[in-house]
Amino acid sequence: MKKILMLVTMVMMLAFSAVCSASNGKVLDAEEALAAKFLTAGNYKAVSALMTPEMQKNWDEKAYTNFQNTLANDFGKVNTNQLIVVEKHKNADVLLYQVAAEKVPAARFVYLFKLNGEKPLLDDFSVMLPQKKEAAEKK
Repeated sequence: MKKILMLVTMVMMLAFSAVCSASNGKVLDAEEALAAKFLTAGNYKAVSALMTPEMQKNWDEKAYTNFQNTLANDFGKVNTNQLIVVEKHKNADVLLYQVAAEKVPAARFVYLFKLNGEKPLLDDFSVMLPQKKEAAEKK
């Protein structure tokens, strides 16, 4: 009887740990991969395939290259890029990442994804920088 009880307990613990360590979900995993590729790809052709047609109008090859250059010059090496907030909407998701880089200790990258079924496409991207102390005090 003790062996059976121990076996059942072990199976339940394994099942619980498997559920706890499961992935974020198929769509969210795809969105995280797209966000990482957008940040590190460096090749516009690879990234443009991941964008909606509306974003491709705003983010042409020149704009993406300028973004990569600005990121390298103003931020330096990105040390931390951690997903902190996921907002789910009807046909869109917003992912907010906390970023720490060599030259900028704290920033946030915001990715907007449009969902076409279970296939996400990047629809917008923005950077949020912390306010300067003087500007915050004026408010």
